[in-house]
Amino acid sequence: MLFWILAIAYPAAIALLFYFAFLRPVQQERARQRRELANLQVGDEVLTQGGLIAVVREIRVPEERGPTEVILDLGGLEVRAHASAIAQRLGRAKERAAEQSVVEQGQR
Repeated sequence: MLFWILAIAYPAAIALLFYFAFLRPVQQERARQRRELANLQVGDEVLTQGGLIAVVREIRVPEERGPTEVILDLGGLEVRAHASAIAQRLGRAKERAAEQSVVEQGQR
């Protein structure tokens, strides 16, 4: 009898451990990224999957079902990309510029 209980409990415990250690964090990260993309606005500074820091100049939502496109400004160079290429929203470009100037003034 104990053998059958352990035979069922052991794989169930391994499955729960796998879920909470590996699957759940990935699901939470994807949900966070979807929320950030939904709140994305023109003028936001973003980090792309490729490691580029850019400012969102335009957001194009297609009338038909399809991927949302963003126009990113990379300091004079405009790039068109899927919204899924954005890894993280860093904040508003104006806010980041103000923070940077405060830091530079503090170093003098």
